[in-house]
Amino acid sequence: MNLGAEDLVLRYDDRVVVDGLTVRLPPGRITAIVGPNACGKSTLLRGLGRIIAPAGGHVELDGTDLREFGGRELAKRLGLLPQSPVAPDGITVADLVERGRSPHQGWFGGSDGADDAAVAAAMRATGVLDLADRPVDELSGGQRQRVWIAMVLAQDTGVLLLDEPTTFLDTTHAVEVLDLLVDRNRADRTTVAVVLHDLNLACRYADHLIAMRDGAIVAQGPPSETMTEDLVSRVFRLASRVVPDPVSGTPMVVPAGRHHPVPPRSGSPAGEPPVELPGELPGELHSEDDLREVVAEPHPLVAGKSTDRIDETAARFVAAAPLVFLGTTGADGSVTVTPRGDVPGAVRVLDGGRRLAVAERPGNRRVDSMRNLLQRDGIGLTFCVPRSTHVLRVHGRARITRDPEVLALWAGDPADDDPMAHRPPPLAILVDVEDCYVHCGRALKASGVWAPETWTAGDDVPGLKELADAARADRAGAAPLSAAAPPSPGGGS
Repeated sequence: MNLGAEDLVLRYDDRVVVDGLTVRLPPGRITAIVGPNACGKSTLLRGLGRIIAPAGGHVELDGTDLREFGGRELAKRLGLLPQSPVAPDGITVADLVERGRSPHQGWFGGSDGADDAAVAAAMRATGVLDLADRPVDELSGGQRQRVWIAMVLAQDTGVLLLDEPTTFLDTTHAVEVLDLLVDRNRADRTTVAVVLHDLNLACRYADHLIAMRDGAIVAQGPPSETMTEDLVSRVFRLASRVVPDPVSGTPMVVPAGRHHPVPPRSGSPAGEPPVELPGELPGELHSEDDLREVVAEPHPLVAGKSTDRIDETAARFVAAAPLVFLGTTGADGSVTVTPRGDVPGAVRVLDGGRRLAVAERPGNRRVDSMRNLLQRDGIGLTFCVPRSTHVLRVHGRARITRDPEVLALWAGDPADDDPMAHRPPPLAILVDVEDCYVHCGRALKASGVWAPETWTAGDDVPGLKELADAARADRAGAAPLSAAAPPSPGGGS
């Protein structure tokens, strides 16, 4: 069965959670929906199941708007297991599972042999047959979850929507439930959509993956093509390694953290000397989703060009860039992007390129950026070079510091040519580098507002809206982007 939505808008009172989303579940396949907490996964599933009425757009099942189905008719076609279902007081396991058969029964209820067989089969498959006479409210959380799954399986629909069905389940039962969904899918070609938090189980069991953040779809497709270290960083703000699952061969995400950082890749041994940079550096930082608007569609300079440190190519961009975009995400999910033209030397490269120290002199929008960092540590840098159609993007985790040892990085000899040596900053942002990319920034170059050679003061620097509008206009008629050589340290292309 074909289930999908077009231009879907879902809201709770005045708060829009999903805004203008279009999605199609591959018929007869298993789709896993993944993303961080509060990104809209459950809301999308509830909208697809008609639990929430669309504030805009529509949901279709086999070409028919869901609003045209009667309740019983829709329940024969589509089953939904919400995140936290509530059972009536005192109801037994068998009675609750039998409720899954109600759409198939007459107006006055009453089960027949087919209903009894479907209920028994669902209970046997989920391992709750021996609990048939037990009250549901006496069961453990994992047992209750399996009973609810049995109920939705007994409903015997062509579409199954399950919101975190492995919640409360131990590993053994979680795998058994997902195996059961695969069995149902293969036997009846049931279209299944399941919200999962376990990325590795999602990749192992799903044919199709939808990754969400902030109410939007960031990426979708087969897990083998979709689940990458870049996606994990963009969606979850998490450093990781993605390696083949030794059991299934599907992508397996190995998360990193402050106490277990991502190790160097082969060919990049730990302990290598710091990169020697050509001269002093300018500085600041930028974030994910809005970067795509500013820089246009990302396009690698070299196929597979992705490093977890500031390497020699990245260092050339850092040294040559007179403009840097800093972007951070607030607690409400809104993104603050600040274009800055700073004096040379505002960024120091540390620890062999694996960390950046950014001098910070607070003021207006910079305070907004730092306020965001106190709540969410995801951050990025976009280094823009005059006369080049490429930009450097650096993503990482950041924290604000006034550690005297860090601020002393800018305490040079006042006789030096380094302008930063005359006035060390009151604060600094330390960025643990997770990913570096060189992308085509032709939209900036072609926008007409990208003219750094004409800027004489900070007020001359174009704002995000100007650049984003220019990028959209350029994309509307842009030719395919092609790779070019990286800029020279002097900024030529």
